[in-house]
Amino acid sequence: MTEPEAWQHMECRLPPRLTAEQKAALQTKMTLEDRTEYFALSRCPITAEAEQSMESASHVVTKEHYTDHWERGQYRCARCGHALYANTAKFVGPCLWPSFREGVADGIKTIVVPTGAYNSYECEVHELYCGGCSLFLGHKFDDGPASGDTHADARWRHCVLTLSLRFEAYGDVD
Repeated sequence: MTEPEAWQHMECRLPPRLTAEQKAALQTKMTLEDRTEYFALSRCPITAEAEQSMESASHVVTKEHYTDHWERGQYRCARCGHALYANTAKFVGPCLWPSFREGVADGIKTIVVPTGAYNSYECEVHELYCGGCSLFLGHKFDDGPASGDTHADARWRHCVLTLSLRFEAYGDVD
């Protein structure tokens, strides 16, 4: 199944389709090494236009590679380094973006989105921001078990943009 065909089966909103020229422009402005322009898009509360730009940039620049990333370690804010998620909170969700069930203590700030305002979700939805610098991270949905999280404590599903994250592997334990 090709990537766009796979997307048709997902319930999450997808980033806007971009032309080859738009993708190339994003890749020259933003890289994993220099995310300055990406960070400049984030303002709390996030606007729909900025959010879509961040979603597009994250997908084009990273291909959301943290979706299939399962190393032991911690996910931190790409801008300020604040701890956000432990690898043990990660699960395979229905979205293009990496899914987590919960953030670390004081790692995440949220803003409630009015019911029905985001996509067609009937569940509770929150915007997610870094607890250290307020970088927009993604969304938190009250549908974790229905979205594939089999953990006993499953409730929330955090869909987080890869470009908002920096992974730090745990050192080898002797």
